[in-house]
Amino acid sequence: MKQVGVMIICIIIVAVSGICEIKYLNKSSIYLMSDIEYIKNAINNNNYDLASEQSKATYDSWGNIKKIWNIFINHEEIDDIENSMIDLKEYIEFENKEECLVAIEKIKSELDHTIKRQQLRIDNIL
Repeated sequence: MKQVGVMIICIIIVAVSGICEIKYLNKSSIYLMSDIEYIKNAINNNNYDLASEQSKATYDSWGNIKKIWNIFINHEEIDDIENSMIDLKEYIEFENKEECLVAIEKIKSELDHTIKRQQLRIDNIL
């Protein structure tokens, strides 16, 4: 009887921690996406100084978020996002609008893919 109680408590802990993980990942990805959209708007308005400042701030925020994401997510996916953010910073520095917009879409796609991969769905379970 004692073993069943311990097993139920363990299952509840795993389920609650999984839900908290998904909520944190969604919340932090929405935060990053809004920063990326802000950068995109600055680039579309040819305001590269503002885009540069915001990209540095976003990269710093990403550094903090990345520490926690490393616990939950495959490191290769995190590295892909990191490399795309570095590319974006460099493209902004050289004021290359087309490459900036491509890098932004790549970051958005990678964030979206990473979050979808972590969600509790039947294709992720099987």
